[in-house]
Amino acid sequence: MKTIATDLDGTLFKGETLIDGVREAILELRENNIEIYFTTNNSSQSPSEIREKLVSLLNLEIDINKIITPLIIFKDQISKKLNNIYIYGSDELKKYIETLNVKIVNLSISDAILIGRKEINNEIEIKNIISQVQNGKQIYCLNKDLTYPTEYGEQPGNGAVVKIIEDELSINIQSLGKSGEMYPSYFKINNITINFVIGDRVDTDIIFSKYLNATSFLVSSGVDNYLDKSLADYQLTNFSDIVPLVVENS
Repeated sequence: MKTIATDLDGTLFKGETLIDGVREAILELRENNIEIYFTTNNSSQSPSEIREKLVSLLNLEIDINKIITPLIIFKDQISKKLNNIYIYGSDELKKYIETLNVKIVNLSISDAILIGRKEINNEIEIKNIISQVQNGKQIYCLNKDLTYPTEYGEQPGNGAVVKIIEDELSINIQSLGKSGEMYPSYFKINNITINFVIGDRVDTDIIFSKYLNATSFLVSSGVDNYLDKSLADYQLTNFSDIVPLVVENS
């Protein structure tokens, strides 16, 4: 059995809109015994919320264990090492972290900092985080995406704040997203072999595929890419275009 890892935002859907042909393509992949992992840098929703969205958009049953987000990476590789943490991010993110028995505390007494995404950034809070990291506090980020695709165009992502901190301190913040080492290591630790990676971003999806030595498909249905598109093995228009190639090589 062959296995694919497909991106979500910009690859399967944009915002609340399913991209044309996606449901039919997934059905065809399943009919050909292609196993599908749903991989995303989106951490504004819990894995269960993402599952509900996929079920609603696709009208198909989805195994929650096949949904891998930076929150899963945090749970699997970080949470057990910490007693408490400071969260820069949404209330939904904080609620999920609390389910992992990690206490959310004030910045000054935290063991580490986790950078997520806020609808409106807080400059004072960011400056305080920079000060704490400058004094040696451990920091992680959920991803480094500068933007993310919606049906209304691209919106600022986690990476906007991460870049401010990295540029100010001349550091590299460890990412739990696809472009970091911890995300692909999850698949290796759990003995999950990925044969094909599909996504709309060179800086995340295609880099992720390189870590896994998987065949990569870059679709043009999502964000504009600033890295060289030729890094992908194949360049296609939509997710549905990959089905013949995957089936043929399975």
